[in-house]
Amino acid sequence: MTLSHLCLLLICTQVMAEEPKAANPYIGSTACADCHQQNFSSWQTSDHSKSMTLANENSVLGNFKDITVSFHSINSRFYIRDSEYYVETMDERGTLREFRIKYTFGHSPLQQYLIETEKGRLQALNIAWDSRPQNEGGQRWFHLRPDELMTTSSPFFWTKHLQNWNSRCADCHSTNVSKSYTTKDHTYKTVWSEINVGCEACHGPGKNHAEGMKHDPLSLSADYSIPANPIKWQFKTGNPIAQPTGTMNNSQINLCGGCHSRRSLIGENDAEAAYHDRYRLALLSEPLYHPDGQIEDEVFVLGSFLQSKMYQKGVTCNNCHNTHSGKLLVEGNALCSQCHQSSVYDTPKHHFHESTSAGAQCVECHMPETTYMQVDARRDHRFGVPNAHTSKQLDTPNACTTCHRGSTNDWAINAFKQWNISSPPDAYAQLSKLAQSNDPLTTLPIVNLLADELTPPIKKATLLEYLSAIPSRVSIETAVSYLSDSNPVIRRAAVRALQPAPLQVRWQALDALIEDPVKSVRLEVASILSDAQSLATPGRSAQLKELLNEYRASLEFSNDSPSGLSALGTFELNLGNVPAAKSAYEDALSIEPQYIPARLNLADLYRASNDEANATQHLKQAVKDAPDSSAANFSYGLSLIRTKKYAEALPFLNTAAQMDDSQPHYAYVYAVALDNESQTQAAVRHLEKANLRWPNQYELLLTHILYLEKLNQPKEIADLLSRLSKIAPNSPEVKRRIKQYQQ
Repeated sequence: MTLSHLCLLLICTQVMAEEPKAANPYIGSTACADCHQQNFSSWQTSDHSKSMTLANENSVLGNFKDITVSFHSINSRFYIRDSEYYVETMDERGTLREFRIKYTFGHSPLQQYLIETEKGRLQALNIAWDSRPQNEGGQRWFHLRPDELMTTSSPFFWTKHLQNWNSRCADCHSTNVSKSYTTKDHTYKTVWSEINVGCEACHGPGKNHAEGMKHDPLSLSADYSIPANPIKWQFKTGNPIAQPTGTMNNSQINLCGGCHSRRSLIGENDAEAAYHDRYRLALLSEPLYHPDGQIEDEVFVLGSFLQSKMYQKGVTCNNCHNTHSGKLLVEGNALCSQCHQSSVYDTPKHHFHESTSAGAQCVECHMPETTYMQVDARRDHRFGVPNAHTSKQLDTPNACTTCHRGSTNDWAINAFKQWNISSPPDAYAQLSKLAQSNDPLTTLPIVNLLADELTPPIKKATLLEYLSAIPSRVSIETAVSYLSDSNPVIRRAAVRALQPAPLQVRWQALDALIEDPVKSVRLEVASILSDAQSLATPGRSAQLKELLNEYRASLEFSNDSPSGLSALGTFELNLGNVPAAKSAYEDALSIEPQYIPARLNLADLYRASNDEANATQHLKQAVKDAPDSSAANFSYGLSLIRTKKYAEALPFLNTAAQMDDSQPHYAYVYAVALDNESQTQAAVRHLEKANLRWPNQYELLLTHILYLEKLNQPKEIADLLSRLSKIAPNSPEVKRRIKQYQQ
């Protein structure tokens, strides 16, 4: 054992909360340096190597020279004592206390600081250090959430779950992390093999590889993960874009995607496992993405990249990035010129800007930046083309008007016309926007776009998932037709699209997928069939039970998060295990009392057991905690109606119908409540607005007609009937009225 190996072993022993019982197959990055010095040196320059370190004079970048800053009327003092770093700030009880900074978290362009609190928790301060140079606005303390009311009850207060490192950050910022969370007492005994993202985070445990090299230096050992990239890129005569030769594979997506995507964990964090056996990828709906697929929330690259033409052709991570440092292979347009001939694309004839201007840089048009955490600018990896028509219609970002501040989308449209560039509206973007308003007339256009071979699989999956909110015979038949698709993301979305189907239909369609080879698909099936055990034949009952057990085990990976526990509660409820469901919802609220889905589900459980008093108490608390939640207001409004407090319910139902996260049914119920209180004219005015917000909703349109008839105002009925006949031409109610008003 070399001295470097011994030092690493000592450090790991000190850092880990407890030694693993079995022999640790992880040897640490320092051990890799002996044979892989060039790659090790490159890794040392990466953000991965600085993702998390012990707080000391070499790692801390922030100003701890006894400086006090104030954010949200909370004073925080940063200082050093006996070579250790401290902050005096407000605790969860509103009391100023001293806390020792145990770890630094991140490096550039900002650095956060971790504090160890009770029960093994590491909490991230939401005051961070801007590590950019001073001439770029850096070298300052700043608050990560400057525009939110920050009190001790806020879900984003630094002691709360959303700032917890163990559950939300650890698996991507350290190597071989085991959370070791105990639900009973909410305690962590989190351990890791290496404090930061080391070699083995990507390549897997190195012990067998190191041992194999001792016996056979020419062998890389079967236990050493090296992602393949067999595709080569070559320019062919007459084509200014390099063409691929070789077979595309997803090894680098499997390797890099887990930490560079918006996803949830469903399996062991094994570097050698396929992505969809470890993670459930978030699709492209709002508020994560804009309707055209541009990044909106913090989504970490993969969902964008999977939309791109480049990915469809076989481009992968290390075509642009150094694998070990993460840095670009070359800077500027030279990076793109690897595959796009500069004589064609790096010229004003293509980009229509001065060659030395920012607008001449490929990334400014095709990879616009969005800034997160105030200072962290990240580029969109969709590699899209600016489309001012779509931006004008749907209010999506436009790279042209982002650079040319003060200019309009009409200005950009005219510029493209002058350059003789066609930029028709984006069909996917338009469908996405309409589908998210639950417009049933989008069903057939969605079916057509799904059939288009040029539609990227992740977009197809997103469109399929939209169909779950627009149930119909066509949407169910469409979903069934994609259950055998070769792409697991599409299969998973097709399963989800069957959620509103009758139980018998779901069982018949999904029985064959109980043993799907991809875990994320199987678990989606388990979620949709968790209430179907009574339909399983004796021959399939054992397989379904095995699948449901696998699903329950997967939920254990997130049993320290309110959303994971709520999913567990719903699963147990579908199985008929009410006490277990109640316990899961209560555990979720013990972690985050303001987690509204768990509180509303718990209220529903009390109501189902005829305990209206407890149900009402939880609903009142939900409205108090989240006054802008449409679901909380709606549920409380219904509770008041059940107790015949009709007038008292109206403001809550009104709020539910107006919120950004509202839905058509909330608008319908509010209209009915207004009519019930003899405010039919107000109900009509409300329905007029609701029909604009949610076009072509049968429930809203028919109710609108009923109330116009009640008020003897027939003039607007013809238009409403015309819209109804498009979505429900065979409805007896619609047929009767068409006949009535045609006379």
